[in-house]
Amino acid sequence: MKAHILIVEDQPALYERLRRALVKQRFTVDEYTKSYDEAILRIKNNTPDVVLLDIDLQGKKDGLDLGKILQKEYKIPFIYVTEFDDDMTFQKGLNTNHESYIVKTKPRLNIEDVTRAIHTVLHKKQENELSIQKDAVIGLVGYLDDVKEYGKSGVTRVPIAYKDIAFFTVKPFINQDEAEENLRANYLWFQTVNNEYYFLKSSLKEMVKHLPLHFIRINESYIVNLSPEILEGRINGSRISVMGREIIVKNTYKNEFEKRLKLMYH
Repeated sequence: MKAHILIVEDQPALYERLRRALVKQRFTVDEYTKSYDEAILRIKNNTPDVVLLDIDLQGKKDGLDLGKILQKEYKIPFIYVTEFDDDMTFQKGLNTNHESYIVKTKPRLNIEDVTRAIHTVLHKKQENELSIQKDAVIGLVGYLDDVKEYGKSGVTRVPIAYKDIAFFTVKPFINQDEAEENLRANYLWFQTVNNEYYFLKSSLKEMVKHLPLHFIRINESYIVNLSPEILEGRINGSRISVMGREIIVKNTYKNEFEKRLKLMYH
């Protein structure tokens, strides 16, 4: 998966220079964002993995204000890329718990310094996630607004070990009436080895960040379990069989899929 970067910068020329360099590094980059308010909208629409943050922004609130929110509320790592080289601003920046502080006028912004800082943040983020890896997920037996109608003694959430989950998907499912039903917005469902299914209020993009190594996204609709207890085999290289389902491995995800197979299997 490509890491997604949000650049909050009020100079369009510098934004474009950074954007082009990061795209060459195989990152995805959000659109031009020049103010605190625009940044909040971008984050809510597509949560970035890392934010590059100028301090001098358009509007009443500056990058230090945004840095506080990124750290306290959104828990998104960010790197200051700023013209401010004074000690007072640097000290204020320390209070926002940034990942790095890069001065862009020394004497000119070095893009390599920025990309190295991003890779460092992503590596640390991945290490932290692996160190607190959980073994299970709590699945909903229905949609959140439906389970609210259950009685006090009714079970609405069930713990499921990751080893017992075959796949996560946003494709339509077969409901209790044996009819195909589309998912509601912002939900996914997953199936267990016992052919039971449960719901989660999440996206595939967000879910894959919290899963063990043997889970991998293979197309726009599926995250699959590649462990030998679940994976039944490959079909002509471009499809896999999981729990009797033939699922296509899209080209966008194929390189990471192949790497993961080599890591798990001889």
